[in-house]
Amino acid sequence: MATAPVRKVPFPGESRLQPLYKSAYFIDAFAVTLPRQQATTYKPHAVARAFFDNPPAWFSLLMWIRDHIMSIFGVKGSTQIQAEAVKRGMDTVSVFPVISSTDKEIILGEDDSHLNFSISIMIRDVEQPTSTVKEDDEKETELVSTTVVHCHGWLGRAYLAVIGPFHVFIVKYNLARLPGKIMKQ
Repeated sequence: MATAPVRKVPFPGESRLQPLYKSAYFIDAFAVTLPRQQATTYKPHAVARAFFDNPPAWFSLLMWIRDHIMSIFGVKGSTQIQAEAVKRGMDTVSVFPVISSTDKEIILGEDDSHLNFSISIMIRDVEQPTSTVKEDDEKETELVSTTVVHCHGWLGRAYLAVIGPFHVFIVKYNLARLPGKIMKQ
């Protein structure tokens, strides 16, 4: 599958996660430009599903390892997170509960014993630099994925130290492939 360039971007000030930035233990934001021909039809919920659905086998293996190791410490497994959300009547995207949704942003997340995390999948229009603007083509659409984590004690910090590099790799991997996934829909 073709890939698109992924950029590290400033934390979006227009995100509903913005109030959580200052107190976060960990925060990152990455963006990818979305195909223009469908720009008016992007819905955050559908784009989030494309972002998370059909993970590669190596990702499923990493999640299985994570779930088994962290269960020793009483941390919820991914399927448990999803099952509890469904039991509470919440919508989910992949295993993640939907916390809130607007026409431009969906917030996923979970509060657990070791940490609280929130993920924003935001669609926004971005002005192109003047040198690249064409007469009828003034804006491009991008998806910004922002992750905010608040740790609870040593277990949360240790967990994040171990999975942090995997998190960044997986977010970039999924973002790079997202435009191709969307084009196939």
